[in-house]
Amino acid sequence: MFNVEKFKEELSKYGLTLETYDKIITDIDSKIDGENDYDWSEIKDKYGINCNSDTIRKSSSTPFGGKMRSEYEKYKIGLNKTENISDSELDVKIQELRKERIKLQTSNVERSRIDRAEARQEMYYEYVGNVVQSLTPPEFHPIEDNIHHEINYLVGLADVHYGAAYCSVNNEYSPEEAKRRFEYLTYRLIHFVQDKHITTLTIVSLGDLIQGVLRLSDLKINDSSIVKATVEICRLIASMLNKLSTYTKIAYYHTPSANHTQLRVLNAKASELADEDLEYLMGNYIKDLCVNNERVTVHLAKEGNDFIEVYIPGNEIIAMHGHQLKNIENAIKDISILHKKFYDTVLLGHYHSGKEIPSHEGILGDAEVLISPSFVGSDPYSDKLCKGSKACVKVYGFDKLFGHTETYKIILN
Repeated sequence: MFNVEKFKEELSKYGLTLETYDKIITDIDSKIDGENDYDWSEIKDKYGINCNSDTIRKSSSTPFGGKMRSEYEKYKIGLNKTENISDSELDVKIQELRKERIKLQTSNVERSRIDRAEARQEMYYEYVGNVVQSLTPPEFHPIEDNIHHEINYLVGLADVHYGAAYCSVNNEYSPEEAKRRFEYLTYRLIHFVQDKHITTLTIVSLGDLIQGVLRLSDLKINDSSIVKATVEICRLIASMLNKLSTYTKIAYYHTPSANHTQLRVLNAKASELADEDLEYLMGNYIKDLCVNNERVTVHLAKEGNDFIEVYIPGNEIIAMHGHQLKNIENAIKDISILHKKFYDTVLLGHYHSGKEIPSHEGILGDAEVLISPSFVGSDPYSDKLCKGSKACVKVYGFDKLFGHTETYKIILN
């Protein structure tokens, strides 16, 4: 038989009474069922329990769980039943109650998991939405048109890897260094625009704007969270476009996919979840940032495409990150056959070293694969391979008749 007095003595060791004990048991059950968000220390402090919070959690040999609690529950049920109810019947009732509680607990755990996932997604968009607000257009300067100049200029911005922080033999990189490089690049491009009397400057983002978490080793490189890096790089690029628009019109193109910006959840393989790519989000938010600037036009890829076509008079140009290609030397032929459209130029990032690869000769100019160098520059891995190159951005000049005829290199480190 259950000895109530002995049980009260046991509770007194913890500074408790039967009435308080019933309330504690209710809170413990509610916590287990997911109906409250108390932690064990909060339950301990709420009732002034004279023990460690872990004692409540690991309660198999205390009044908070295990045999003592089971006997007490039998005793309580027995108070509400006739004296003819046997212990075996009480055991059945308790077992049924436990099963119902486990069912409820399982249901609440699944519901809580779904609620947490939805809440995280909402918080992500709220955070981005609160920070990313449209920039105020600058005070525009008159655009000096050079009617005798037949060259249109394109800036290839590739592999920024914002958020990474490391030091290699000839290169040191961090979010602060990336901001300094954007300021310097903006300064150089302003002088380039003024020197060439450019009426419209084309800028193409070629992917990998953030370091992301492509593999576990990226966790050691990243200096900030992916969300924070995504917001900050969008603002940096939009701010650069805004400043450049003071002196010329800007046509900005954003490639919709890359490898470092992929979200490889649940151990997904490369490009297995192709639609889960932060480049899509960044392109759209850069467009929102510049929505009030009449001199900045943001071009985004069509839904479902992993490339974007770039308009330069007299030239057919297609741009993509480059991780999709198996053979870059044959890229123009393969892509032209795939899309049943002849391209003069394929513009790529991804490979971190700048290259100009002729594909074949046209009537007036060459068909070429242009690989833009990386904004981020060399890193410890490239040092091991002795394959590094300077952090830089290239500006390509396209003639209306002869295609790509000029290349300018802006070194950033």
